[in-house]
Amino acid sequence: MSKNIAPFDLLDGEELMLITRPHPLAMTGLMLFWLFIGALGAVYIFYYQDLNAALAGWVKFEFLARNGYNVIWVASLLLPLTVMAVFRINFGYVLALLFLLGGRAALWWKGGEWFGAAHVAHLENVMLMAAGVIGVVGVELFRRGHRYYLTTHRIVARFGTVRKSERVTLYGKIDDLMLQKGVLGSLFNFGTVIPITSTGLGMGQDLAIAGAGVGGGKAGVGAGLFAAGGKAKNVPRELSIYVLYRIKRPEYARDLILSEMNARERPRVEK
Repeated sequence: MSKNIAPFDLLDGEELMLITRPHPLAMTGLMLFWLFIGALGAVYIFYYQDLNAALAGWVKFEFLARNGYNVIWVASLLLPLTVMAVFRINFGYVLALLFLLGGRAALWWKGGEWFGAAHVAHLENVMLMAAGVIGVVGVELFRRGHRYYLTTHRIVARFGTVRKSERVTLYGKIDDLMLQKGVLGSLFNFGTVIPITSTGLGMGQDLAIAGAGVGGGKAGVGAGLFAAGGKAKNVPRELSIYVLYRIKRPEYARDLILSEMNARERPRVEK
């Protein structure tokens, strides 16, 4: 048993077995995303003049030739931030996008008055680099904000530094246990342990929808028909407060949980 002292009161006869948190590489995807945003700023700073000259020579439409850089700048943010917001189901990326676009608009409108026309050209890219650094630091603080405690009675998941959240799962409530490892996790020995309960903890839904439509019209009058069908299925979800998210040595944590689950199952079998 671990001799570490839990930051919460233990029950009578309860002992602490393991304290863990997400592996340092657990948030690699998020780290790379914010590094990409910062790298965009650096690329635009170093290749700003070349990009403008190339656009002026390639693009035949006057408006695009004059504003091509701005279009590319906005598109290079809009696409990755929108993808992250959709696939991670997190409105925070939308707010980040609005903040960066709002900052760019403010610099375009008032930047010359605030900082002088000579410095405005690269300020939006310095803003991107700063956002990248802040994002990387934020991801690391987010990772460090997770703590998982395995005791002889329960699993306690705690998250947050200033504002704290806590989730307690009793071993007797767990119906199934899953272990997930990606390619990086297999190389560096980390993965996610998902306790699944009868209330649906640890599960989510994937939804697939297909549709078809037909329509027609004559002399301004139209008619149409549309039909769609969908299918949803429950799948394990890696929401970090509900699972042991990408922890090191996940097999060891899984075996500890299984042994406690088995200890509670044995008396019922013997009856």
